[in-house]
Amino acid sequence: MSRKVSLIAILMMALMVLFTVSCEGPAGPAGEMGLTGDAGAAGADAQVTCLSCHNDDSMEDNKIELARSQHGLGDLAVDYAGGRSSCAACHSHEGFVEFANTGGVAGNFFTPSAWECSTCHGLHKTFTETLQDSVDYALRLTNAVASIIDATIIMDIDPSSNLCINCHQSRTNIIGSMWDGSAATATITSTHAGPHHGPQANLLLGNNGSISTGTPFSPHLEAGCVGCHMYETSSDDEINVNGGHTFWPAAEKCNSCHTGPDVVFDASRSGDDFEHEGYYDYKSFQTEIGEKLEILAGLLLTEGVFDSSHTVIPATYTATQYKAFWNFTYIAEDRSHGVHNPYYTEALLDESIAALTP
Repeated sequence: MSRKVSLIAILMMALMVLFTVSCEGPAGPAGEMGLTGDAGAAGADAQVTCLSCHNDDSMEDNKIELARSQHGLGDLAVDYAGGRSSCAACHSHEGFVEFANTGGVAGNFFTPSAWECSTCHGLHKTFTETLQDSVDYALRLTNAVASIIDATIIMDIDPSSNLCINCHQSRTNIIGSMWDGSAATATITSTHAGPHHGPQANLLLGNNGSISTGTPFSPHLEAGCVGCHMYETSSDDEINVNGGHTFWPAAEKCNSCHTGPDVVFDASRSGDDFEHEGYYDYKSFQTEIGEKLEILAGLLLTEGVFDSSHTVIPATYTATQYKAFWNFTYIAEDRSHGVHNPYYTEALLDESIAALTP
């Protein structure tokens, strides 16, 4: 094909395109304006929403307080048991999150870590609610808790305190494999026998001890865990030394109820100068409980139940000796020296001391 023919073909194709485009007629007149739609919802101010928590007066201060707490440190719990599947639910961040999400822990953790903000608080979902509204970043668990020692015992203090109950409860029942509750003897099989190291909820609610008479429920039950251990003592521009996310009980909370010349609560605490046992010694009650614990320990030593370090010696004992051992361990491992449940604690000790005194 000659160049002349090719050029003619190209020109013809261009004309065809031109004619095709030009076939569209002129635009008609504009139609009437349609109805105005409803205004959309105003979006949340991201800066305000985020800063309700992420600011120096809340989130950062809370992190500093947590770092000064035993929960944040984790030296007594995470290193020993945080990776073990049977313990991790309460002894590591990873374990508790899995427990909260699934109801259990499937296997061991090789690199367990101490508790952090997201241990107790779920992850962001809506980014529209503040921490105070308790919707976004809410507590992971708030429902009543079925006791580990007996699922028919439902422990329910308040939604915030119920989170604590999941871990701060007995792992072993006084009536169980060592003693059936009616036999004349009981067999202790381990030097680690007892309710476990954190039976605070049980003591507060008055269960899993051995007394024939006494008041089970604590006068402090209404305050709950959070009411005393997370009481805000700081102003907006200060970090809590006690209370808040340090979880150290705040004497100021005690003083809001207990007044008069017998009050000796000291609001200051710093480092090694802090004596937990004497800090809340209202009317010398903690001192009294400490003395009774020593008396009972001495009696258990004489009975051959304890060695010189107050460690139980595995063997078969009378039911009386067993119950006295249990009550001692129960109160000692609660660590409040009676504050959690004053009348119940005193009754447990008095009855045990009387039973073993010649």
